Amino acid sequence: MARQTRKEKRGSDALKAELPKDSKLAAEIGGLASIGDRRELHRVDSEVKEVVSKATQADIRNIMLIDQGRCPVCAARTENFLFTVVCPSCGWFRREIPDRGSARVHLETDEVIDCDYVHHGSRDEFLCIREGVVISELMRSEVKRIDYVWAEGELDQARALARKLKNGICSWCESDLGESPPEDHHEDYVALGAFQERYIFCSEKCQRAFRRHYPARVHRNCYEVDCNQCNLCNKRYDTHGFKRNILT
Repeated sequence: MARQTRKEKRGSDALKAELPKDSKLAAEIGGLASIGDRRELHRVDSEVKEVVSKATQADIRNIMLIDQGRCPVCAARTENFLFTVVCPSCGWFRREIPDRGSARVHLETDEVIDCDYVHHGSRDEFLCIREGVVISELMRSEVKRIDYVWAEGELDQARALARKLKNGICSWCESDLGESPPEDHHEDYVALGAFQERYIFCSEKCQRAFRRHYPARVHRNCYEVDCNQCNLCNKRYDTHGFKRNILT
């Protein structure tokens, strides 16, 4: 009898470890498990983990497609704007909303609802959220338009960041490379770890400072060796035609 009690206790502890952290949901699942077959709970748990794994793979695929300028729906080339990515082929789009601003929902009745965020649901409904709480749920037919109110200076900061992403930034001082003459730019291909990385600098001064702060691995000596003659790291870039800047 004591052995059976210990076995049941171990089973109960194992079940608790598998339950969600949400206390209400955990209580519901625990109740179902107590009157049903625990093996069924384990089977469902395995199915959930498999679904989550597949969803994660899909998320990674979509992120990589968008990062390479492709639509996650049809894989066609996208067009990028300051806060919006648009696919001309299928109509997919992704747009950014203010980080520090707010949203203003205009209704067909000419009423206005101010909130922090508007979520567009799968049933074509809009959830108006303020301070983390849903304050209104609206159907599409009730909404005339939605305005996004940007905080002062947020657009200017976003435009400055977009310019830096387009022109590139110095790997040492992080200044906009578009603000310095191209003939002053220098670059290094260095493997500080297992993989080759590319670093661009706005001036030789920044290149020197970077090299002093991040010395090359002794057995590689990346700052002086021709990348095309070296096989001591995993190559990620085509360096044919690249001329190493040997500093003295």
